[in-house]
Amino acid sequence: MKLKDFFDSEPVSLPRAGFDETRETFHQFLDALLGKYVKQLQLIDDPDLPEICSERKQLATAAGELAASILTSVQLSLAGHPNLAYKEISDALSRIDWGPFSSQLMESNSEFNPSDPYWPLFYAIKHPSLYRIRSDRSEFTIPSRGDIFHVPFEKRRLVSNQRYSITGLPCLYLGGSLWICWEELGRPPLDSVLVSRFRIVEPVSVLDFQFPPHHMWRFFADIPQETSQALDNNLGEKLRDRFSLAFLRSYIMCWPLIAACSIKRDQRTGSFFPEYIVPQLLLQWVAEGARFDGIRYFSVRMPSRGAHVLAHSNCVFPAKMISFKGHCAELKKRFALTEPLSWEALTVMRLKSPRGRRKASSNAFSTIQMNRDILLPYCDTAFFDVEARLEQIEAKPNCSRVIDR
Repeated sequence: MKLKDFFDSEPVSLPRAGFDETRETFHQFLDALLGKYVKQLQLIDDPDLPEICSERKQLATAAGELAASILTSVQLSLAGHPNLAYKEISDALSRIDWGPFSSQLMESNSEFNPSDPYWPLFYAIKHPSLYRIRSDRSEFTIPSRGDIFHVPFEKRRLVSNQRYSITGLPCLYLGGSLWICWEELGRPPLDSVLVSRFRIVEPVSVLDFQFPPHHMWRFFADIPQETSQALDNNLGEKLRDRFSLAFLRSYIMCWPLIAACSIKRDQRTGSFFPEYIVPQLLLQWVAEGARFDGIRYFSVRMPSRGAHVLAHSNCVFPAKMISFKGHCAELKKRFALTEPLSWEALTVMRLKSPRGRRKASSNAFSTIQMNRDILLPYCDTAFFDVEARLEQIEAKPNCSRVIDR
C-alpha cells in the first residue's frame, strides 16, 4: 500500500465517530480503532519512500507501544484511578521526540505576497489569525477585554468538562477563524455573540496537532522537494522543512495519540464523556510542563478529507501562573486583543482601511461546509467580512492591546 493510500484509508482517517456506550466500553472502542491502525501500518509498501518502508516494523512497534499506554491510561481512568492514568500516559509522552510537532507562533511584521502559492499555508502555521467569541453577553453593558479572555480565577467554578478542558482549570481558547469559533460553541445566534481578534505579542510554543492525516500527507506530497522551486522569501523551503520526512515518521508513530484526542462526542447529555479522557490528560501534561504553552488541534467538526483545513484549527493555552483572582499573568503578556464588539456592531460598521498595504488573511483561501449540500469559499461568508473589519480595527492606534492597559 502506497503512503498516499495509507493516509486516505478509512482506518487512518480522522476525526472519528461511532462510539456507542450501549454496545461497548470506550476502552473497547479505542482498542479496536488503534488495533486497526497498527495493522494498516504494517501494509505500507511504497517504493517512492524506501526510508519509511525500511522502518515499517520499527514504526509499527513504536505506534503499538504508544497505543498500549493510551489504552492502559483509559482503562485506569474508567476504573477511577486518575492519578495512575496520568502517570501512565505521562511516562509514554516523555519518551517521544516532540521536535517535529513543536511550532512557535508569533506576530508577523512582513506583508503577504499573493503571488506566492505557499504563503496562505505558511502564515496559517506560523502567524495564524486568532479569534474568540463569547455567546452570552447578557451580563455586560460595555464589555472589556477581560470579559472575553479566559474565565477569571475567582469564577473557575464555571470551567466545565470539555474536550481540551479540565474542570476548574481556566484556559484561553482561540480559533483560527470566526466560523470555527461559532461552530465550537454550537452555532449560537449571531445576535448573541461578542467578538475579539487576538494578536500574539510574545512568541508562544504549541504542540501542533492541527493537521488531520489526509491534509498532512497532501502538504508533505505537494511541497516542492527542491529548494530552487521555492518562491518568494523561501516559503517553499520553510514549508518543506516543516513537512519533512522526520515529521512524516513522527506523525505515523504518534497517530494513536492524535486519534485518541479526535473522537467526536455523539452524546449531548451527561457530565462525563470518555471521549475527553485522553485530550484532558494531554492538556494536563502540557499545563504541568515548561516546553509548550498550549496545544493547537483540528476541530472534530471538520470533514476528514477535502480542501478544508486553514480555517479549522483551534488553540488552547492553559493558565500556568495561578492566582486567586483575575487572569494568568503569563498569558496576559503573550496576547493583545481588540475590545469585544457585538456581531451587529461589526456588521454595520464602515471602516476606512489604514494607510499602507493591508495584510490579507490566509482564511480567504479556505472552504467551509455549511451543511451536507453547501460548500463555500470562506471569503464568500459574513464571517470573513467581520474578520476583515476586526483586522482594520486592530491596525488602528491603541485598539489592540493587553488586557491590563
